Amino acid sequence: MKVFTVLFLAHCIGDYYLQPESLAVRKSKNIGWTLLHCLIYAAVMGLSILLLGGGHIWAAAACAVTHLVIDVVKQLILNSCAKRDVLTVKGERAAFCVDQILHIAIMIAASIWATMSFDLVVPGWMAALKKIIGPDPYRIMAYGAMAVAALKPANVFVRRMLVTEKPDSDNALEAERTRIGRYIGGLERLIVLALLIFGQYGSIAIVFTAKSIARFKQLEDRDFAEYYIFGSLLSVVAAVGIFVLLRYFGAVRMR
Repeated sequence: MKVFTVLFLAHCIGDYYLQPESLAVRKSKNIGWTLLHCLIYAAVMGLSILLLGGGHIWAAAACAVTHLVIDVVKQLILNSCAKRDVLTVKGERAAFCVDQILHIAIMIAASIWATMSFDLVVPGWMAALKKIIGPDPYRIMAYGAMAVAALKPANVFVRRMLVTEKPDSDNALEAERTRIGRYIGGLERLIVLALLIFGQYGSIAIVFTAKSIARFKQLEDRDFAEYYIFGSLLSVVAAVGIFVLLRYFGAVRMR
């Protein structure tokens, strides 16, 4: 669906790329920062109307309003737990997962509702773009949304899942590994997505094998091996999840 493609792209930009780590930290100290984040998110959803009008307006509004409600409630709960000294890393991870599941579920529901209940209006400049480039701009946008989601959003997801699994190591060395790991993980997910789009499912194992060869000596450390395998599998799962969402609810088509 065109609606989900646009909403998903706007969500990735508003909830990740326009929410730096500093803002995420400040949200835990003052609910005002959460409201600022939601305002930025609503602005991005509002700008998405430039890409698709008509019933999409109501879908974008529904996502913006529910995002505000979910984020404010989540932050109030986390702040309350922190004050009572019962907030744990696992609790924050669970809150993140529930938060994102709710956002995605609402986007899917809003997309279906808008598509079935309203007329969609393709802006004139998008129609003109299609005449110039030939392929459907929304399909190209869906591939772009895949790439956008495979980078920072997927990195955040993997990092959140692995936060309690890191083996003990030198802090400086670990920081360098984390930085490089983000680049490798992002590239890995982009390759996996490309293979999925072209139906080359078996080739995904080659990507995993290539990474394992590079880490061969380190895999002798059992703690690191478990951490590495878990992280790699999470990265692949994230890529597959992105593909499934935009394949079945977005504008992606198999090659």
